[in-house]
Amino acid sequence: MKKNEVIIIVGLIAISLIGIAAFYLFNATDQALSVRVSRQGEVITVLPLGEDHTETFTDASGSNTLEISGGTAKMIDADCPDQICVKTYPIAHPGETIVCLPHKLVVEIITGDS
Repeated sequence: MKKNEVIIIVGLIAISLIGIAAFYLFNATDQALSVRVSRQGEVITVLPLGEDHTETFTDASGSNTLEISGGTAKMIDADCPDQICVKTYPIAHPGETIVCLPHKLVVEIITGDS
């Protein structure tokens, strides 16, 4: 490997690390985090991320069970055929989402309560 290639690789890694650090720095907040649940763009509920809670959301298309525990939110049950929302990793940071497309349900982490 030539010297110029090493410099380019190290430069790209440094730029990537700066970008990741900037992302977390700008998303860092001391406001309380909340979990907003919406269906077809309509907000169903906003729950505090800091309080353990389990709730099932049901409509004509089916049901999803959301669990908030230990500062994370995850879908623990759904009756949709693909179960992608259940397989999604727990979310805990602003902007992260869990989506159940068959039920048109979106769970997202927000700052504050609105």
